[in-house]
Amino acid sequence: MIRGTWSLTDPLVPVNIPATMLKVGEDKGVSRDDLLKNTGISAEVLDDPSARLTYQQLLFLAENLIRNYPDDRVGLDLGAAININQFGMLGYAILSCADLRSALQLGIKYHTLVDPAFTFEVMNLGDTSAVRLTSHIPFDHIYRMICDVFVASFSTLARFLTGRYDAQPIEVHLNHPEPEYAARYREFFDCTVKFDQPRTEFIIDNTVLDFKLVMADKATAAMAESQCEEILARMGPKEGIIAKVRRILLSNPGHFPPVDDVASQLATSTRTLSRSLQDVGTSYQRILDEVRKEMAIEYLRSSNLPIEEIAALVGYSDPSNFRKAFRRWTQNAPSYYREGKS
Repeated sequence: MIRGTWSLTDPLVPVNIPATMLKVGEDKGVSRDDLLKNTGISAEVLDDPSARLTYQQLLFLAENLIRNYPDDRVGLDLGAAININQFGMLGYAILSCADLRSALQLGIKYHTLVDPAFTFEVMNLGDTSAVRLTSHIPFDHIYRMICDVFVASFSTLARFLTGRYDAQPIEVHLNHPEPEYAARYREFFDCTVKFDQPRTEFIIDNTVLDFKLVMADKATAAMAESQCEEILARMGPKEGIIAKVRRILLSNPGHFPPVDDVASQLATSTRTLSRSLQDVGTSYQRILDEVRKEMAIEYLRSSNLPIEEIAALVGYSDPSNFRKAFRRWTQNAPSYYREGKS
C-alpha cells in the first residue's frame, strides 16, 4: 500500500493503475512499445500483481499516452476505465458503504492508501455539495489529464456503486481553459461543464449523496475500514509530516517557502517541525533538495525547456548554481538526463 510519505522516485504505485493506462491506449491502437518507451517499466513487472512502480515511471507512461493518443479525450477515457478494485482494501471498504456520502467520507479519510499525490474535500453548499480536487503533481502537461480523470472516474464509479444513472453531478468545474473539444465533456457528463474555474470540482445534489450502494454491507464495511485503519496506523503520525511538507513545497513550484513559513502553514513552530523531521531521519533541506531533484529530472526528460527555465522552476535564479546542485544530487550533469533520457 502507498505510505503517507510519497516521492516521485519511491516504488509506490500498484501495477493495476498503469495496466489500465496501457489498456486504454492499446484500445485506441497505441502500441505497448510506444507507451512503455523510456519508462523503465518491463513486462515482467506488469505481470507481478505485488509489484510497485515509481511516480516518475507513472508520469513517463502518462506522457507517452498523451503524446500518442489519437484524440483529446484521453483523461475522460481513462477516468471511465477506472475500476473500484484498483483501490485495494479501500475499494473493498467503499464498495460496502451504506451510501454515496459515507463512501466519499471514507475516500477522504483513507485516500493516501491509494494515491497521496492528490487530496479532495467535500464542501456543503446548502442543497448541493462541491467535491474539490487538489493535485500535488506540479507538472502542467499532466495536470489537465489528472483533472479529467478525477471528475470522469467519480461519475463512472458513482453510477457503478449505486446502480443508478442519475448518480451524477449537476455541474462540472475545470480550472483549465476551454478546449476546442469542449462538447465532448458535456456529452460525457450530460450536464453543465464550466472551464477556467478557480478550482477543479463537481457540484452534486445532496439527495444524490444519500443514494444507497447496491453492495452495502455493514459488517463488511466495518471489517474493511478496520483494516484500512490498521494500514494507516502503520504509516505512523511522524511519517505523515514529510508528506505535508512536500505538498506545501509542490503547491507553488519555483517559489519554495523558507522553513519558518512552512512551519507556520502547519500551525507549529520551526523548532518543533525541525525536531519532528529529525525524528523520522530527515530535514527540511533534505526534503527540499529531493523535491527539486525530482522536478528537475522530470522537466529534463519530458520537456525541451532550456536549462535556465528549468533552474528557475526549481528555485534557482543562477543556472550555474543549479548545475552544481544537480550534480550533487545525482552525480550527473543535467545533460545526462536530457540526452540519454535515462
